[in-house]
Amino acid sequence: MLAINTAFMTANLALKTTKGQVVLKDIESKSKHSENLLKVIDQMCQEAGINVLEVETIAVVVGPGSFTGLRIGTSVAKALGCVKKSLKFISVSSLELMAYNVYKNGLAKGDFACVLNALSDLYFVAYFDKNGIKLESERMIDKNEFENIKLPIFALKGDLRNSICTEIELECQDLLDFALIKENKNQFVSEKELLPVYLRLSQAEAALAKKEKKDC
Repeated sequence: MLAINTAFMTANLALKTTKGQVVLKDIESKSKHSENLLKVIDQMCQEAGINVLEVETIAVVVGPGSFTGLRIGTSVAKALGCVKKSLKFISVSSLELMAYNVYKNGLAKGDFACVLNALSDLYFVAYFDKNGIKLESERMIDKNEFENIKLPIFALKGDLRNSICTEIELECQDLLDFALIKENKNQFVSEKELLPVYLRLSQAEAALAKKEKKDC
């Protein structure tokens, strides 16, 4: 199992071999994921004493999150899939991964919300029960709706800097554990289904849509 999370400033990578050896690596925010991801994966495989083509399953955090980061993670997974046709894919929601962290650490006694900063006073949100089970699909909300959330709110450390939120910090082990749970449940997707979840237009797309609307 190889698990990749490039949705945020710091990338998380986790590798577990068929012999049970585990290698965990972070790529810090100061590094470019596009330049370092394959290099770090190769280093992890060398440390584990395997070839990357021995990986049987690859799990990727598909978003929401950084547009560029999501494209990098899914592209690397698909590239490996082109080389190894038998490779299995697992799609991981960033908000579900956050909820797993909340559940794993016993931080919620009832229903709760996980929130990510989507910038420009917009937020990505999903609601979960105390066991980390998603109650409704991820969506984007505005500042007014965010400020009126009645449930406990969990956010990534340093992402929102809001006093109403409880900050959590995702670790490589969280990524690996959650991916293995999905693997044990046979929650695989096809290569075509492994797509970034943006939930909003990029700045360029939004500008183009605004221009087209103005020209109408």
